[in-house]
Amino acid sequence: MKNILLYLPLLLLTLVASSCDYDRETEISTAHENHFPANVELLEYTPNSITVAWDFVEGATSYTVQLLNTADSDYPLVTYTTTDEDYYQFTGLSRRENYYARVRANFPYSAVSRWSYLMDGEQSARIMTAYGIVDPDFEITEVKLIASSSSTLTIAWSFTDFMELESEISNICTLELFNDEACTDLYISWEEIPANLFNTTTRPLRFTFSGLDSNKDYFVRITDVSSDLQSRVYKFATAADAPAVGGNVILSQDFSNFIHGGDILYNAAGYTRGAGPGRAIWEKAVGKNPVDPANGQATCNTSTEFNVFDGGNVSVAYTEGAGMKDWGKHGNTSTRPGYIKMGGSKAGATLYTPELSSLTGATTLKVRFRAAMYKEGDTSYCEDVLVQVVEGATFNEKGAITNQSSVTVSSEKRVSILDADGDFATFEVELNGVTPTSRIAFASDYAKASANKTRFLLDDIVIMK
Repeated sequence: MKNILLYLPLLLLTLVASSCDYDRETEISTAHENHFPANVELLEYTPNSITVAWDFVEGATSYTVQLLNTADSDYPLVTYTTTDEDYYQFTGLSRRENYYARVRANFPYSAVSRWSYLMDGEQSARIMTAYGIVDPDFEITEVKLIASSSSTLTIAWSFTDFMELESEISNICTLELFNDEACTDLYISWEEIPANLFNTTTRPLRFTFSGLDSNKDYFVRITDVSSDLQSRVYKFATAADAPAVGGNVILSQDFSNFIHGGDILYNAAGYTRGAGPGRAIWEKAVGKNPVDPANGQATCNTSTEFNVFDGGNVSVAYTEGAGMKDWGKHGNTSTRPGYIKMGGSKAGATLYTPELSSLTGATTLKVRFRAAMYKEGDTSYCEDVLVQVVEGATFNEKGAITNQSSVTVSSEKRVSILDADGDFATFEVELNGVTPTSRIAFASDYAKASANKTRFLLDDIVIMK
């Protein structure tokens, strides 16, 4: 028993000594700390990959390359060790993420160099797939403004920076428009709108918000429901009302109460009221997802329209609410968001102002208006607009002309709108012999109906002395 007690201290001393020797043998050497890979660079990038390259280090047995989500992170997103290559391609990456890259050399007996970072000047390089090295404040554009007027905003969106619209065009989206940047005051939202609203030929994801206040900031947020992605909040402003023009304004019409229909000019979806009850009264859509089957209120594609005077059970109350009281028409005069579409397939149209009863006698007037060519894809369907002084026109209760064949045209100017391709352009003419019973008419050239050149878009009419 005594002998056993004597041996125990010796055994403990032996174990302690062995432990100390083991610690010394497994200690990671710092001898190669400064033998790190030089010239770490971004060799190549694609929409879903990053290739990092570096210089070989003499004596190294392998290299460890990592991707980080922040420049100072010690918790890599991806780690790979290669033994015989001076580059590595990371694949399956997200184009919406930030990446930072670093490499170290590995040596025998677990010795390693310090990390060598891929640099952008004096700082670790911020890398994004499809873009490469980007500035610290770079952001992918998810929503952009296509056009604005005093009553509309047309926006486009993409979660691939508009690079993969072929795949995005089939996704379901929710659109939200707010009065405040904090997104607490909702103006309107359209939720889970179907993909078939968008033009599958040109594949833009676009929507026109209509009936908005002029000269006001609005805040847009888009959610791609199919991909479970949500955009940042973007601020866009409607335009101010058209400034006062010189001279005495006799009449003006900016069509700001035209809120329904698809936006054919900017290739954007919109919203409509497709049922008779919905066209019994003019009313804006507001609030959370105001889809209303009873009124046929829903989002619509670019081809959707109806005659603002008498199409699809449009009532007098709707026509007056749209701002067209005492105006008149012949042919197809259709509501589009913020403007009016004139004409139809191989059919002309004329829009008549109210009588200019504030005049005291025959006079000369200036007529200013904006117009754009009507196009479907690359095909245009108009060339000229006729601006006329007419006498003797009479209309029914809804504003449709009842005596087209007997109307007198006392003066006429032909305006070519071929330069108004893809956007509105401003035109001005001078008309003589305008009386208090005259109306100004904006007409297709009916002689070109057989050539299908009678459709155009009209906005912002101002008549002045």
